[in-house]
Amino acid sequence: MDKIELTVHEFMTVMGTLDEKFGGRQSAAPESIYSAWHEQWRALDSRLEKLGLMERADMLFDGKVAINALSEKHFRELIKVVQGRLTFNQQLIDEGDEDGDVEELEVWESRLGELQAMHDSVGWQNQD
Repeated sequence: MDKIELTVHEFMTVMGTLDEKFGGRQSAAPESIYSAWHEQWRALDSRLEKLGLMERADMLFDGKVAINALSEKHFRELIKVVQGRLTFNQQLIDEGDEDGDVEELEVWESRLGELQAMHDSVGWQNQD
């Protein structure tokens, strides 16, 4: 695939989820999206930290992160993480947790649908 775009919020959440899973870059598999995108994530996190509250919110939800030359393996891993975020958010809502947010759930449902449609499309290049 040539490239995929994620919102800054989606990218930061995916990477934060993987950071929690791996406990840092040293424990991550070298071929994981966490390892591949780690530098970009840290640089973006540093930029976000320097912004004021409103500027940060604007960047999180209006800004885009382009991922170029996404391999089949990375695409499948991204889909798996997005599925996990969807499940996690649904669980929060089902449990009546105050952090449960229907809009956040809808973001991940929409993103998962888009990613699966892209992956299933004729134009997808299965490359590793």
